[in-house]
Amino acid sequence: MAELFIPTDHEIFQIKPGYRTGLPVMIGVHSTVLGPAVGGLRIKHYDDSATAISDVLRLSQAMTVKAAAIDNGTGGGKTVVPLPSGFTLTPQIKEAILLDVADQVHSLDGTYHVAPDVGTGPADIDIIRRRTPFAGGYSKEAGGAGGTTFGTYVGVDTAIRATVGSVLQKTSMKGLRVSIVGLGGIGTLLAKDYAKEGAILTVADIDQSRKALAEEIGAKWVTPEEAMLESCDVLAPCALGGVLTHEIVPQLSAHIICGAANNQLTNEDIADALLARNIVYVPDFIANAGGVMYATGIELHHRTEQGSEKHTRDGIKRNVELVLDVSKTDKISTHVAAVDLALTRLKAASSHVSQR
Repeated sequence: MAELFIPTDHEIFQIKPGYRTGLPVMIGVHSTVLGPAVGGLRIKHYDDSATAISDVLRLSQAMTVKAAAIDNGTGGGKTVVPLPSGFTLTPQIKEAILLDVADQVHSLDGTYHVAPDVGTGPADIDIIRRRTPFAGGYSKEAGGAGGTTFGTYVGVDTAIRATVGSVLQKTSMKGLRVSIVGLGGIGTLLAKDYAKEGAILTVADIDQSRKALAEEIGAKWVTPEEAMLESCDVLAPCALGGVLTHEIVPQLSAHIICGAANNQLTNEDIADALLARNIVYVPDFIANAGGVMYATGIELHHRTEQGSEKHTRDGIKRNVELVLDVSKTDKISTHVAAVDLALTRLKAASSHVSQR
């Protein structure tokens, strides 16, 4: 962990024991310059508290960058409740944790809105909302967006289509070779849609039961390692992060890389290696931002489902095209272009606030 950059420029960072469980509730609010901080709640086992603290600080900052890059009108935050090694999480204990989190989120008076992340889902946010309104990503039954899967799919699909239009001058996926790595919620939706549209699909997943979907839609089934190296127009990593390494970049045979997986680059300079190979990479925090855009659109900005989907698609398309244009004009990687975009928006907002 000593090699990780851990940001400390947070507006709020607190660790307080939960009233009901005594477990530490760690909350980081990185920035509210652009609006209330939004970020997920992780409930998972950690080897040590230092790793959990690192997660809170790094992920909350990452949410600020994502929100600024997509101009979402929100800032970045994160909550982690680290479970000790060997700790058994029963339904009763989990509910107590959720209520502990709710109390502490509510005490921040709207500065931070908690949402689902690792170990939590829409039903858990419903429980949190018993104690505080400052929570997002709750179930449709409770009037929410029903989680982030649909919104993330909308964003990734839009990002892929925008890039295909810009790079390949195509207005349809028909006839394009698409390799999808990971057939979870988002990968499955993309695969089904593109198969109907006439794309030539290669798909992969570590879960062998997903092979049935490949057969159903007429896609070629390969291993995840083979799918990453497939000769294709679009490579869509939709599973684990860290798949783009210095070792794999020389072996890639894709024109475009755009997918739902988080943290696809093992190092930021890999974006330069992709640029050198004329592989167009759409930064994951641009492509997969549809989840937070769609959910906050409904729950925070009070748009209709249709209005939030349109806003998400329009925003993702605009930001992808802007990042690609800046990358091409300035001859910089798309990753640098996207980060610069986020920092410019944050700086402009900060200047506006300081002049009030």
